[in-house]
Amino acid sequence: MSEIRRASIMCACASVAALCAAMVLATASSAVTVTTVASGLDNPRALAFNPEGDLYVAEAGHGSEPAGSFCPLPGHGGPPECIGLTSGVSKIEHGGTPQRVLTGKISIAGPDGSAATGIDGVSLHEWGPLFAVATGASDLIPSSATGPPGVLAEVKEQIGRLFEVDRWGHSRIVADVGHFDFNWSKEHKELVPEQFPDANPYAVLATPEGVWVIDAASNTLDLVRDGKVRVVEFFPSPPVSDAVPTCVSRGPDGALYVGELTGGGNKPGSSVVWRIEAGHEPEVWATGLTAVTGCGWDTDGEFYAVEFSTLGFESFTPETGALVRVLPHSASPVTVLSKLSFPGGFASRGDAVYLSNWSIAPASNGKGPTGQVLRITP
Repeated sequence: MSEIRRASIMCACASVAALCAAMVLATASSAVTVTTVASGLDNPRALAFNPEGDLYVAEAGHGSEPAGSFCPLPGHGGPPECIGLTSGVSKIEHGGTPQRVLTGKISIAGPDGSAATGIDGVSLHEWGPLFAVATGASDLIPSSATGPPGVLAEVKEQIGRLFEVDRWGHSRIVADVGHFDFNWSKEHKELVPEQFPDANPYAVLATPEGVWVIDAASNTLDLVRDGKVRVVEFFPSPPVSDAVPTCVSRGPDGALYVGELTGGGNKPGSSVVWRIEAGHEPEVWATGLTAVTGCGWDTDGEFYAVEFSTLGFESFTPETGALVRVLPHSASPVTVLSKLSFPGGFASRGDAVYLSNWSIAPASNGKGPTGQVLRITP
């Protein structure tokens, strides 16, 4: 089980009361305008725009339906994990009501529906198809797991897969990235001996040369082309635990930029941004960040990162997340927006940037899904 999944289950289940009591909008400085574009989303993560300005939102779901009804997986020191087919992708057309365009995909969550993983990454390149990735790997589901045969079979078929989605919401499996990365990490166990083998495909970036996939557990950048997966880069561990990369974006210079969450035990400020250019060794492009879950560029060429919690991933509470601007080769990101609650994905369009908020909220709080997409005009 990946660090991002393990820590989120342990911390989120302990924070449910605070989650339900602190549903407030982020506080911004007077120079920043914040608008709620959408609400009622089911654990929203990555964001992506198409050329027409429609916004796609990956929703990790809430595990079983109803929440807590099918929990066959061991909880690794916490409550059992519940599985279902409640994740997918929603489309927001020009600020309208979100509409699911991809449904019935794998979701693994705590008994209350919090800290879900499912469809976490989403991307499309210009007028090309939509790509979405489901976290995890079939290798992580114990053979002893039992339950509704249809659900369990679907979960095993979908977990860790990269999907291509057409305009009508029909999907096909492009590659089993999770299984590939799990086997790769087994073959390279010496890189993170205390945690490998593991796999958790988490973010995607569709490009002309193929689909890049970030795996937050094998700590790799993969390229998927013609259905084949190839590990392009491995991200070395920080002083404590592992790197846990969570986002990838192409810069104005054509290079790829990757942000890290970092594993448990790392102090605030331990996360970095990597710059990756073909034919060159990866370089640390910026330092001093904390628990990055989303990143990308705006139309002015500024780089932003979403910090899940400025206290560090293991110490998160509501209203400790932030959106920061990251300068090249800097060690101190500039806070743009603070008091966010468990923010996730990032996207930009025009003069605004967008992020998902309340990305690990419980489903059994009496209010239904509470995830948001916020529009920020710096």
